[in-house]
Amino acid sequence: MFSYLPADAKEKLALYVYRSEDRSYLYNHMWRPLCRMMVEYLPVWLAPNIITVAALTFVGITHGLLAYYMPKLTVSGEHHLTRNQTSTTPLPFVECPPPPWFVFVLAAVALLLYQLLDNLDGHQARRTGTSSPLGLLMDHGCDAVNCIIGALSVAAAVSAGPSWKTWVIVLNTVITFFMNTWEEYYRGVLVLPVINGPNEGILVAIGVYLWTAWVGGPQWWYQNAVEVPLRWLPQVLRQPAPQAALDIEAMVLRTVCPYLTWQEEGADGSAIPPLLFHLDCTAAYRANPPHPTRILLAGDPLTARRGEAVLGRVWSGHSILQSAVLRLYSSDKPAVSVRYNTLAVALMTLGAAVTSAGNVYQVYRAIRRTPAAELEKFGGRRFSIHFPFLHALSRLVPLVVVTFTASAWLLTSHADIFRRNPRIFCWTVGLLYTKLAIHLMLAHLCSAEFLPFRRTLAPFVLLGLHIGLTYVHNISHLRQQQQQRSGQAGVGGNGGGASWTALPYTVGGSTASRDTHYSASACNLNEELALYELFALSAVTFTHLVWSVVRETAALLQVPIFTVPREKQKALRAAMEAIRCAKTTASLEAWPSKLRKSE
Repeated sequence: MFSYLPADAKEKLALYVYRSEDRSYLYNHMWRPLCRMMVEYLPVWLAPNIITVAALTFVGITHGLLAYYMPKLTVSGEHHLTRNQTSTTPLPFVECPPPPWFVFVLAAVALLLYQLLDNLDGHQARRTGTSSPLGLLMDHGCDAVNCIIGALSVAAAVSAGPSWKTWVIVLNTVITFFMNTWEEYYRGVLVLPVINGPNEGILVAIGVYLWTAWVGGPQWWYQNAVEVPLRWLPQVLRQPAPQAALDIEAMVLRTVCPYLTWQEEGADGSAIPPLLFHLDCTAAYRANPPHPTRILLAGDPLTARRGEAVLGRVWSGHSILQSAVLRLYSSDKPAVSVRYNTLAVALMTLGAAVTSAGNVYQVYRAIRRTPAAELEKFGGRRFSIHFPFLHALSRLVPLVVVTFTASAWLLTSHADIFRRNPRIFCWTVGLLYTKLAIHLMLAHLCSAEFLPFRRTLAPFVLLGLHIGLTYVHNISHLRQQQQQRSGQAGVGGNGGGASWTALPYTVGGSTASRDTHYSASACNLNEELALYELFALSAVTFTHLVWSVVRETAALLQVPIFTVPREKQKALRAAMEAIRCAKTTASLEAWPSKLRKSE
């Protein structure tokens, strides 16, 4: 019978001893004393795992509220359109109503309760004598799921929208959690630094929720920006926005395209590779790229607050690179501004990068100090014994693979799949990270080798297959366009090249494009259906993993999951009664002496 646990799991789980060290001042001077006091008021029948699941339920409810009010994680109407619609719609900037202020207050309260209960469950487990590896697995598993919930909720609070900002926030949280678990696996102890995510990070998120409610909604993070002084900018960004977009795109194409293209025999241009990041490396496009176009806007008060709608004009780029540069400008003047939510994402990314670098360093130190005889538990093969640190880094390969493939799909999607379904996309990939973290926890609990390449990670393979099919679709259609336009290079205002905006995309089985011709080898991909299938597969395999692991671990340890055994309840009640009697006796014995002193 298939099992996620190793054959000797029963013996290894019985020997496991949890070790941790939290150096946070917030935890040591607030949460731990508070939990020690509050745990005495909890009923003896309350199981620690119920507290853990209740904490996750609270944040899950507020996550559902935010998903209802902000399905696209923004109040900006621009992000409710696809890339193709945005480039052809005259007025894409109607604002959506923000959620009521109390939604963010509830989110802050729920996250505060989560942090309290997440610390309280361990105290209740020690009080009732029900501490076990199962409780640790439940606690860390709920923390892993909360990383996805918290990332999407914070993205909604800062109006990150269905853009790279939301994706970076999700990556910051899930990768940081996995890296901490990876460090715990090799060090044998969970060490949280003075400033860490489970304490100070959650407190910062609570502050973001409360501030968003105070200022009137998430639009504050999107509509306000910091203008970068002109002297701090490179020369290319001191130009007007359209010219800066053209020059930066030209520099990127000159640098990248020679490594991504090859010269075909008898052809004037170059063949283009997988179109990663929507780069068009054709000779015609590079010789005469299309200029950004100006969209005239009506005097609509709804657009007056928009940063792009300065003086009733906006600029629209013809490529991802052009659009990215144009978004830096608050007007057509050479002045670059950075939105508040972009600054917030940058600070989160900096913190995640520093934390992950610290994890790698601590793993290196732990392996250097581990005797050679004990390295066999990480893998008994020659590579793991002679090159233990490289072997440890190789355990991160699936993390890199899923990050790269998911990011490539996000950036190359014809259907703008992330903008259409940002929450489903993040949950699909986030569950894959969470599954990896749970497998790593099991290896740590059982002192076994971590095997990241498992059959339960089938979504990795499907995601890579989808990227490959997307490449076939892109390359075949672009080659047909090159053949059709080979005699028109340099003619007209669009450079004669096949820009990315002219390529087709498929949504719900239908195709939308400015050029409806397909080559015989092009694959008509329904990307939304592929995303739904991947999400269903991720959800089913994750549910099966959690259900099987919890039941198997409880059976091996012979412990209940959501109840406290009656004998432990009786023992705890007896101990509490004895303590109460001892305190009463001590107070009665001290009463005569107090009376004499008062006389």
